[in-house]
Amino acid sequence: MIHGPYGAQNVNCPCMVDNKCSKNFPKNFSKHTSIDKDGFPIYRRKTDGSFAEKSDVQLDNRNVVPYNKYLLERYQAHINVEWCNHCFSIRYLFKYINKGPDRAIVVVVQNNNECDNNDAVDEIKEYYDCRYLFACVASWRIYGYDVHYMSPSVMRLPFHLPDQQQLVYSADDDIDDVLKNPSVASSMFTSSMECNQVYKQATDLTYVEFPTKFVFKCNLNTWKPREGGYSIGRIH
Repeated sequence: MIHGPYGAQNVNCPCMVDNKCSKNFPKNFSKHTSIDKDGFPIYRRKTDGSFAEKSDVQLDNRNVVPYNKYLLERYQAHINVEWCNHCFSIRYLFKYINKGPDRAIVVVVQNNNECDNNDAVDEIKEYYDCRYLFACVASWRIYGYDVHYMSPSVMRLPFHLPDQQQLVYSADDDIDDVLKNPSVASSMFTSSMECNQVYKQATDLTYVEFPTKFVFKCNLNTWKPREGGYSIGRIH
């Protein structure tokens, strides 16, 4: 954890800006650790004549990078530990680790070969054209890891008035076939009421509490007692 060589001994060091070290090395010798007027720490740096030689350059205690001995020995890595003594520093640290991926400003335009301005705009296609996947997300998806998860899982519970449940069907479906669908006569909401006649424990549950003890079987269009897992319900 020694900073350097830099300065005249190594003008190409990455820390060199305007012919001086941008990290403010070498630090001053100090007998005790103290805090300056701006809230920054001044660490103890002994004047005992000890030094380390790196690239034929002698570097003393003024060039030691602040570190935590336990973390250094534990992870065997370059870990820079600083004293955080200001609210602005905390705000900066949290913003830095949560700032997310790189971002780019783009503009979607039509070329001469595409449809004219009177045609409908395919917003989904434009979204994929502009989508930016950074390296971390790309590798995460390649290895098949979950991009997001929820704990506990939340089940959306439909709610409707009598005989006003929502139906989803294609424009070319025959209306008679649609009306014969089991989901027309019984919905997730009405099935929960039917469970009260079959399962005694269901009578102690509200509709929102149903997913905690029951699982809705879409193929049977009915609720069955839960055998494992946990979920909560929310009415939308």
